[in-house]
Amino acid sequence: MKHTWDKLQFGVPAFKALRSDRGGEYLGKEFSKYLTQQGTVRKLTVHDTPEYNGVAERLNRTLLERTRALLNSSELPKNMWGEAITHAVRLKNRTPTRALPDGKTLYEMLYSKKPNLSQLEEWGGKVWVHTLEGTKLDSRSKKGKWIGFDEVSNGH
Repeated sequence: MKHTWDKLQFGVPAFKALRSDRGGEYLGKEFSKYLTQQGTVRKLTVHDTPEYNGVAERLNRTLLERTRALLNSSELPKNMWGEAITHAVRLKNRTPTRALPDGKTLYEMLYSKKPNLSQLEEWGGKVWVHTLEGTKLDSRSKKGKWIGFDEVSNGH
């Protein structure tokens, strides 16, 4: 029996439906077969009509605006957009929303506990990075900018 990540990690079923605008990336035979195996219903909208997918498109806009703000305030290059948007999503999932009862966060709904924000740094803020470069008398750290958590090692 095949398990999707969400089933295995959280005991919830796979996506119930996938809505897309007939973009080629979601219409391949292999992907269609996968959706069928998972019991996911495909819902196609008219091509190039993001207004038909309002909630997702609004989220995309919000995340893009936050990503732009993070990049501008940190003065980091635009090629760091992936790290910036990952941080924006992390913050969004840990922020209360009216869509959930009692001002809960998406994180709370998934993990049944409040998110721990005590180690949250300012994205692009100054940090000191440990290094072993140099001689015995040289500094063992150098300046850097904080760009997020490493999900694999639980480090920064």
